[in-house]
Amino acid sequence: MWNNIIGQKRVINILKNIYINNKIAHAYIFSGKEGTGKDALAIEFAKLVNCDSRINETEACNNCTNCQRINSLNSANFKIITALPSGRKELTEDENPISILKQEDIEIYQTEIKKKSDDPYYKINIPNANDIKITSIRQIRKEIYLTGEKGKKKIYLISNADRMNPQSSNAFLKILEEPPGDALIILTTSRINSLLPTIIGRCQKINFDSIGKKDLIEYLMKMKEGISEKEAEFYANIADGSITNCSNIVNSYLLELRELSINMLASLLSRNYIDLGKTISNVVGYKDKQKVRQFLVMLIYWFRDISTMSSGGNNNIINTDKIERLKRFNEKFKSDNFRIINLIEDGIRDIDMNINLELLLYNLAYKIKSLIKTG
Repeated sequence: MWNNIIGQKRVINILKNIYINNKIAHAYIFSGKEGTGKDALAIEFAKLVNCDSRINETEACNNCTNCQRINSLNSANFKIITALPSGRKELTEDENPISILKQEDIEIYQTEIKKKSDDPYYKINIPNANDIKITSIRQIRKEIYLTGEKGKKKIYLISNADRMNPQSSNAFLKILEEPPGDALIILTTSRINSLLPTIIGRCQKINFDSIGKKDLIEYLMKMKEGISEKEAEFYANIADGSITNCSNIVNSYLLELRELSINMLASLLSRNYIDLGKTISNVVGYKDKQKVRQFLVMLIYWFRDISTMSSGGNNNIINTDKIERLKRFNEKFKSDNFRIINLIEDGIRDIDMNINLELLLYNLAYKIKSLIKTG
């Protein structure tokens, strides 16, 4: 059902029209930034194409056997192909690429597919699965030319298709050169230029939009129990139009790290060096370079907001729930925001240089203070 899809009204209308006008191509590339619902829409379109009880001829019923099997990613008419780790042996002609994986990898794969079936926006993550193997493409070629169920299409979703290696890309190209009429292949990618030009040229391309802020806020309010609308708006502002980013952000320490970044500034400007030391100790105490990096990103967002406010662009502020505090800062202080942001970006790069993190944050704090004057 299309109401399972977050945003993408334009793309939904394109797919509806393709179906209504019976102009389904043999292969599509769904491209756009990560987390915009390319896989989710591919699954929904597959349900529409093979549904037994369509609603108004433009929507899958979500209840028939075909819809339920596609939803569970366990359908003879719908296969998802993704990157896999190396197998324990060479694949023979009659074997499935999954069957030759190590037992622990098979279990991980099954768990990841279950997560994907529960949430089509979930990004499959299998350790050491670096590329889409030629064995997976050969499996498609083996099946795609067989006679399928009458009146149904065999549909293949190649998720993150840019991860096809040269061998699998060339093998896939041969399928595109001789596509059977009862098959549909959908490639999803956030890096379309990494695909072979000859593959791109043989597929219909549909570009996906970033998810709108309103849709992201609604998604967050449903997904995260107890989240306030202001918090959801903050997360949506920094998610950059991506459901994947939203999911990652909401499960992180960002709100706590943001408070620490604001506390550091307040301590600096009030010359409360005891509190400054406590804040830096808290940040370093995570013993996690990624969290220190996120802490500094929160600082960047603060000074970007100050710069935006100074130029009158309040509609683009990220920390909307801190608007009054931003106003007070802007009224009381004059900061060289461009140079401060550059300093923080340099600090982020230095994190991976095995430098003492506590020393890095102290040095950065005092450099920032030197670029902030009382207004």
